[in-house]
Amino acid sequence: MNSKIIIDFIRVRQYYKNIVVFLPLVFSVQLFSVDLIFMSILGFIALCLVSSGIYVKNDISDIELDRIHPSKKNRPLPAGLITKRQSWLIFIILSSIGFSIAFLLNWKFGIILILLFLSTEFYSRWAKNIIILDIFSIAGNFIIRVIAGIVLLESIFSPWAIIGIFFVALFLGFTKRKAELEFLKDASKDTRKVLNQYASFSLTSVIIVSAIMIIITYSLYAIDGPNDDWRLILTVPLVVFVIFRQLRVLSIDPMVAQKNEIFKDWQSAVAIIAFIGLLLYLIYLAPSEFFS
Repeated sequence: MNSKIIIDFIRVRQYYKNIVVFLPLVFSVQLFSVDLIFMSILGFIALCLVSSGIYVKNDISDIELDRIHPSKKNRPLPAGLITKRQSWLIFIILSSIGFSIAFLLNWKFGIILILLFLSTEFYSRWAKNIIILDIFSIAGNFIIRVIAGIVLLESIFSPWAIIGIFFVALFLGFTKRKAELEFLKDASKDTRKVLNQYASFSLTSVIIVSAIMIIITYSLYAIDGPNDDWRLILTVPLVVFVIFRQLRVLSIDPMVAQKNEIFKDWQSAVAIIAFIGLLLYLIYLAPSEFFS
């Protein structure tokens, strides 16, 4: 095995999903605390290692289905680039290191990561084959990640932000299901059983509802924000742009939408970077008198 195969196998490209663990640090206005930054980085590493372990275990469980999937068949395990024995070894190493770091940082944080592991198992064994519940289970895992960051830093986090993240996860999840229907077409019933229960029209409806709820919840949060003023309202247009752009990507390139690879669309990538930059400036650097 070379390093490229291992990096692909453990899904390093999916680590961006774990960035939510930093949200409590940013939105509790503690980004300049060196100790908390260091703790959050270690928490992120632990979460990434555990997540990679989960991905590896899922690949082992889904190897037969992945072999008939038009794109997943090229993954290292179904393609025969890694053996099952090697996969189990990688799973044990990643999970052991990840959980060890987590419990050394904060035993409550470690418990939350165990909960994430069990929640993912629930999804893999049962929820993934039940319409709607499959996406709600995935969204729940994002909430667990955010709670992990809150517990790690013992910080206060707005419930509006938490529910907003939930709707973002729903949006991405339902977008992925619709993209799979469009991209896989007749092969969808063989590669993911739950796709037999979804219809393109109903998915379009729930995607739109999820998008609306993201805009509403983020706007409500932005009205008072972490600085107790309306400054974050200025970031709402960028949030709306990214959502509309993702709807556009879904209609023109289902393969990109299927993988939730937002940064492959350069306009979305630029808007997200602009959003992060403006958000940090407004929270930490913008004079308060401008928004009083």
